[in-house]
Amino acid sequence: MTLICAHRGDPTHAPESTVAAFRLAAELEVEIVEFDVHRTLDGGLVVMHDATVDRCTDGTGQISELTLEQVRSLDAGSRFSPEFAGERVPTLAEAIQALPAPIWLNIHLKTVDHSGALGFEARFMDELAASGATGRAHIVHDYLESLDRIRTIAPRMPCCWLPMCEDGMEYIRRSKAAGFGILQPGRNMMSAEFCAAVKEAGMTANVFYANTEADMRLYMDLGIDGILTDDPRRMKEVRGR
Repeated sequence: MTLICAHRGDPTHAPESTVAAFRLAAELEVEIVEFDVHRTLDGGLVVMHDATVDRCTDGTGQISELTLEQVRSLDAGSRFSPEFAGERVPTLAEAIQALPAPIWLNIHLKTVDHSGALGFEARFMDELAASGATGRAHIVHDYLESLDRIRTIAPRMPCCWLPMCEDGMEYIRRSKAAGFGILQPGRNMMSAEFCAAVKEAGMTANVFYANTEADMRLYMDLGIDGILTDDPRRMKEVRGR
């Protein structure tokens, strides 16, 4: 069975990456939920895709230049619909709380710390552990050094390196050589040969992304392990037919 990975919760029916969107995804009993984590100016960890708050809230500015209190004071729901007015940007802990076990967490770290220190990664892992979610999450990043720091802190933590190449077979080779067992390929990599090679390598792969019934059916037929989608409700219906 192809797993449903709800991308930013259920952003088709609620403001993306909010507790409301996560609760809708949880009600659908999806297998995986994906979300992104940024660090605020004062070290808080908040869930939002963009590096700025401009698109999804009534505020402006870089998350890294705003305090946790400033980010939390913003309205993250009104731009989607008046029905969600007052919805807040969730903290990492709040996002996890809205997604109870057995839902698996695909957590995409967006902060890049070039200092070489373990501060951001250590804070993240501490909060993940405090929320009781260490055993049901894998960490995604396109910055290899950050993933290496995660594995220094928690050697058995499943990690996924986002593709830094366009060729699917090269992505498999480079990820396997770096010790990663999970892949998140782009749509351009999808083929029966790629999916077969993933299994041959003893790895798993969740494609980003499919939102139409045609694409969902295509990727399921190819044998991909999971699909990131902005419409988990539709994918559940398609998968159930």
